[in-house]
Amino acid sequence: MALMPPASRPAWEALSQVLRAAIEDRVGGRVSVVDYPSGGFTPGIAARLELDCGARVFIKGIALDDPASRMYRAEAAVGADLPVRVAPALLWAVEEANWLVLGFEDVSGSTPDLAPGSADLDGVLETVAALAPALTPCPAKEADAFAGLAGTLAGYWRRLEAQGVQGWDARHVAELTALDSEEVLVRATQGDTLLHCDLRADNMLVEAGRARVIDWSWFARGAAWVDVAFLLPQLILAGHRAPDADRLLAAAVPAWAQAPEEGVVAFAVAITGFWEWQQRSGPGGALGAYRGRAAAAGRAWVAHRMGWKEPASVPL
Repeated sequence: MALMPPASRPAWEALSQVLRAAIEDRVGGRVSVVDYPSGGFTPGIAARLELDCGARVFIKGIALDDPASRMYRAEAAVGADLPVRVAPALLWAVEEANWLVLGFEDVSGSTPDLAPGSADLDGVLETVAALAPALTPCPAKEADAFAGLAGTLAGYWRRLEAQGVQGWDARHVAELTALDSEEVLVRATQGDTLLHCDLRADNMLVEAGRARVIDWSWFARGAAWVDVAFLLPQLILAGHRAPDADRLLAAAVPAWAQAPEEGVVAFAVAITGFWEWQQRSGPGGALGAYRGRAAAAGRAWVAHRMGWKEPASVPL
């Protein structure tokens, strides 16, 4: 936490007096100290508020005319359905002065280190294993089927082939386009578990060895193994070899040990193509660099699952 927000985020003092008064009325005290987390991709406020009574609450909010407000609406919709075992409690939502602000249980945790041998790994894996039993059947009536997101992920290898591919991609493009199947992905991801759909280190907090998952704005309903599939390339990015990451998850998370091979391959191929396409066509910068690294991790994962020669090492 820091006393000043990142340049892309507003400070508490920049919010309108009407909005600040509505938040203080909701929390039942005057704000005395404000700390700001680092990171994040949306332009809304994110801050820990300490009140004059000593209580603390974490807030995140955004102007309702910002396109990213959809993500905050989604978190407000699903928050009450999430058990505190896996996510910080959503305490309230305030809509005032054309802003939506969410108040969460304050968790004094940090982003976990997913590297091999990290002390955070056990807590992360325990929480990931707990997601399926805690969130099945899907408790969120608002959750759409993962099939919609599957349609968003699949199909990019055909576009990449048409645009031109080189190296490892060129050697395997015929197989990759054949395996990049929306039909297979939709069929294999059907289920009744509430999914996060964006599991990675910066969407988790670890406190005293316990990990909890935050930022549920992409939630959906589907097969329990899907969230583990989102996490696996993040382990590769953290320094695990693809076979080691696969074995680690299979040993710790029953949903992954039972995942269908055809579906896992379709997912790995699709998300790798998606990342590569987004890296090529996106705005560049830090996000573009991340997408390029994620695509490299995806290639290593696909090569492992298909028994192909691994591409060049993944940039960390």
